[in-house]
Amino acid sequence: MTSITSIAALILLVVGYYVVLLTYQLFISPLSRIPGPWITRISSVLEANALKDKRRAQWATDLFALYPGSVAVRTGPNSVSFNHPDAVKAIYGHGKGQEEFGKSSWYDAFSTTGESLFSTRSKKRHAMKRRMVAHSFSMQSLYHFEPYADTTIEIFLRKMDEFATTSQPFDIYFWFELFTMDLMGELAFGQSFGTLKAGQPARYSKLVELSQRFSNLSGMLPFGKYNVRVLSLVPLPYVQSLWRARLEYLEYARKALEKRFQDNRRQISSSGKPRQDIMQRFIEAQDPETGARMDFPELRAEASSLMVAGASTGSVTMNWMTYYLSKNPSVRSQIIQQLEEMFPDNLDASAPIPFSKLNKLNLLEATEIECLRMHPPIGYAMPRVTPSAGAVICDVYVPGGVDVGVPAATIGRNASVYNEPDTWKPDRWLDEKADLATMKICFLGFGYGSRQCIGRNVANQFVMKLMASLLLRYEIELEDPTLVLGTKEFTIQKPDRNYNVILRPRKSRGYPEKAIRS
Repeated sequence: MTSITSIAALILLVVGYYVVLLTYQLFISPLSRIPGPWITRISSVLEANALKDKRRAQWATDLFALYPGSVAVRTGPNSVSFNHPDAVKAIYGHGKGQEEFGKSSWYDAFSTTGESLFSTRSKKRHAMKRRMVAHSFSMQSLYHFEPYADTTIEIFLRKMDEFATTSQPFDIYFWFELFTMDLMGELAFGQSFGTLKAGQPARYSKLVELSQRFSNLSGMLPFGKYNVRVLSLVPLPYVQSLWRARLEYLEYARKALEKRFQDNRRQISSSGKPRQDIMQRFIEAQDPETGARMDFPELRAEASSLMVAGASTGSVTMNWMTYYLSKNPSVRSQIIQQLEEMFPDNLDASAPIPFSKLNKLNLLEATEIECLRMHPPIGYAMPRVTPSAGAVICDVYVPGGVDVGVPAATIGRNASVYNEPDTWKPDRWLDEKADLATMKICFLGFGYGSRQCIGRNVANQFVMKLMASLLLRYEIELEDPTLVLGTKEFTIQKPDRNYNVILRPRKSRGYPEKAIRS
């Protein structure tokens, strides 16, 4: 009888605990004053469902629409999203002491065989890693990488010539994905995956996507650094398929990197120096303060991270540039005129366009930035944790230990920052009368602050280089001129449907036959 009484007392104690907890979360917690669906006070089920339905970023944007005038909305029991320029500076800016917002446990899910520059939560380790690899992404390093970009672009253009000879409609986004996969293979693993020549994707590209979906799901669990392990034990078929993909993805990266080391002795240039790609720079990287170098697990983690950051984001950006330029022929004509004035000797449109001149193509770069504003590759909030003493963000008090962030897709269309935010207008970035400072603060296509994408230069240059080559060489049009393209969110925001374009040699240049034979 005593044991039964003890069990009943224990049950009552547990029930009482959760009743008190729910009461606090629903009505007493400082977070309860922040608007949001009531269920977000006690559960992350709405966000999890949005992630599963491939619309997580849009879900966050819709929440702000439900509560007009609010600078913050509740997205979960311990998470808040903001939509204001001051929130960007407060959360992602360079904080000091108690004002520092560290990375949340969400990033632990993206640590694979070791911490990468992206996944490490330690401010000290991040600073050390950044010191080690910063030169790998400098403009000077880009010139060493340029031959690999030129070779990959040449293969890509030959494939495009095949479509241009017949004016056959085809899915150009598919080929953008092959291009970026091959280029990042060259830069991260020392050799192309050969997807452009084969005309079909590598298994690796699908594994990258599935593995990232697993990381996103695990990052939403409340078990901190144990999230990955806990989720891997969940017996649901969907979860297990993602877990198997993650394991295969890591094994693929291991084998590719090992081959890179084995082939390294054969990859010696005529000058007697090793092949100069990003991975070689990582291998040689040494912290100037401590002398530390990356071990193999770290290099493997960085290579895996590079494939996600470079391949997935670059291809989707070029997709949106192609789509919007096809929809806006006047902008396209201005860019082509600028290209022809800058490269008058490139009569057959086959000579490589050098990195050294790309920074002068201001309208083409504005086109890229505008596409990233409207369709940032990662549209949801990159979470940071409020300091232990709590923080006041945009006059909203948030207790310590809460995940906060600014969704890039939401603030990128903030009407108080961008005039006609849902309209594609690249010249807004060239308007000297506009509040460019605030616009740039709210542009999160590459992140913000000390942890913004370190590979921004690399991504920007190869996107500009390929798009300039395409525009000089071909007339590009949509097969369906009435197409309205939306987004579907995997980890990266991608087009919500397949669509075709038609290429034709640019006869106004007077070289259609020569361009096709080149």
